[in-house]
Amino acid sequence: MLLFNVRVGGRGLFLAVLTCLGIAGCGTSDCQMSQSSGAAQTDTPSPTVAGAVPPSPLPATTPSAHPAVAMPLPPPASSGTGSSEGVVQARFDAPAEGTDTRLRPNPLRRAKDQPVTDAAKPAAEAPGPFTKTGKHSGIPFDPVKENGKFFENWSKPRLAIVATGRQDGYLEPCGCAGLDRMKGGLMRRDSFFQELRSDRGWPVLAVDVGGISKGFGRQAELKFQTTVEAMRKMGYDAIALGKGELRLPAGELVSVAASVDGKPSAFVSANVGLFGFASGLTATKRIVRAGGMTIGITAVLGEKYQKDIHNADIEMSPPEAALRKILPELQKEKCDLLVLLAHATVEESLELAEKFPDFDLVVTAGGVGEPPSTKGRTIGAKTLMVEVGEKGMGAVVLGVYDGVPRLRYQRVLFDSRYPNAPEIKSLFAAYQGQLKALGLDGLGVRTVPYAQQTTLGAFVGSAKCQTCHEESYRIWKKSGHARAYETLTKTDPPRNFDPECISCHVIGWHPTEYFPYRGGFLTKEKTPDLIDVGCESCHGAGGAHCEAEVKNDKALQEKIQKAMKVTKAEAEKHLCATCHDLDNSPDFDFPSYWPKVEHYEK
Repeated sequence: MLLFNVRVGGRGLFLAVLTCLGIAGCGTSDCQMSQSSGAAQTDTPSPTVAGAVPPSPLPATTPSAHPAVAMPLPPPASSGTGSSEGVVQARFDAPAEGTDTRLRPNPLRRAKDQPVTDAAKPAAEAPGPFTKTGKHSGIPFDPVKENGKFFENWSKPRLAIVATGRQDGYLEPCGCAGLDRMKGGLMRRDSFFQELRSDRGWPVLAVDVGGISKGFGRQAELKFQTTVEAMRKMGYDAIALGKGELRLPAGELVSVAASVDGKPSAFVSANVGLFGFASGLTATKRIVRAGGMTIGITAVLGEKYQKDIHNADIEMSPPEAALRKILPELQKEKCDLLVLLAHATVEESLELAEKFPDFDLVVTAGGVGEPPSTKGRTIGAKTLMVEVGEKGMGAVVLGVYDGVPRLRYQRVLFDSRYPNAPEIKSLFAAYQGQLKALGLDGLGVRTVPYAQQTTLGAFVGSAKCQTCHEESYRIWKKSGHARAYETLTKTDPPRNFDPECISCHVIGWHPTEYFPYRGGFLTKEKTPDLIDVGCESCHGAGGAHCEAEVKNDKALQEKIQKAMKVTKAEAEKHLCATCHDLDNSPDFDFPSYWPKVEHYEK
């Protein structure tokens, strides 16, 4: 059985496997989402809106047929020059009797014109043909073919209610899997609103169930500011307060969510009071007139999510008690439609819908993935409950008509059929400019100790590996991982100062927590050898390995080799997916991509 040397721990054990894999990973949460559904969207009319179909769970990942492989590191050639960290060497487990099992000098340190043939590899590991997928396939992506047409056979509604939510800090698609193949983003959302209002001429009511933010710190605050300003420009009528934003400082919330130019804030909550209910800073309801109709809107934060809020400046009350108080006030307004934005689980939202049947529409923050492609759930005689998905990948649009059916349902995915809106793009560029100006220190990003530093030493950069591991280095150099940092500089706007993008494009960072390890990448100027997804991204820091090889210390060599080793099965199961996840690499398929970076040393 062949084995691969890849480190376990720290930044995760999988980037070096993919260091040669041909794709640069991205774990950005600012760049967003994009699970690839492939399911055509359906527009479903309903009697007062009937029957509910819950969203299907995501398919389970199919295990790879690839055999597990492991590889010990070889000692250096007799010259004793250079280093050999991050090497991948083939070996056979359970060798035949009489086989010489001693590690030999690296045979890839050879004449440069000597080819590496498949015959040098075990037959089971010889690379075979694979089908390219995603952005590497060369096949143009058709979003309409992939996600279906929207609003087919719709006549102009009296009012189009657009419901969004659960953005979770995702501002824009990262682009690692090809922007045309990814869903979501504020720029596309704005273009969608423009299409409804300007191109179709529909009256629009825009509501959001909250969950704009995720995480803590200065970057989370900047993302919240950027998103709220974008939503103002899109003309949102009501926005619930979600648990993500309620974890930010109350002063930040008030300053961002306050009234602007005499216009009342869109934020609303019947059971959350910023600086207490007595302050009057949080509206409990919104009365909106649109499409010749009067719509009453309120919002609540579910009891389960309230348990996650630990902020003395925020007062909360049970949602049921708050609704019993606010509902009569809405009814006095003689509204044509009553809307409840429930930032709560599906179960709690359903319970509230059953207890308060006067609401025509309940928008829940529960559910996962994309909004369901089929109609929402009808509760009682008239209440419709809809899920909006997560990460801002799409929206639910309800067309309000006279007669029966009164409401018509359509899921919309913000795919590449919607162009980037210039006004929102300028906001995103300003946000990236703020990240650059503040730098890691200004954002409060601090280095943390590298857990394996005692064993593996310091990060030294991929160039140190070249002398001893020429062929492996050559394969890596041809891969997309060797250009990972450059991809950030070429996005529009550039994202090479964004910690949530940097983490999967350099050496010495935690890929999903967005912080550098001590001795890891800081800036291109300060740490030029640590750009790109390099050998140490998967194998671990190479400093101690370099020293051991120079000293020809066999015991130390074996100790470090063991620390830097991981099986191919482990790489497939755990390592690659820390950056090549459904958000950032929805088309990633380990068996297809592995041959691009496969390298052996024997």
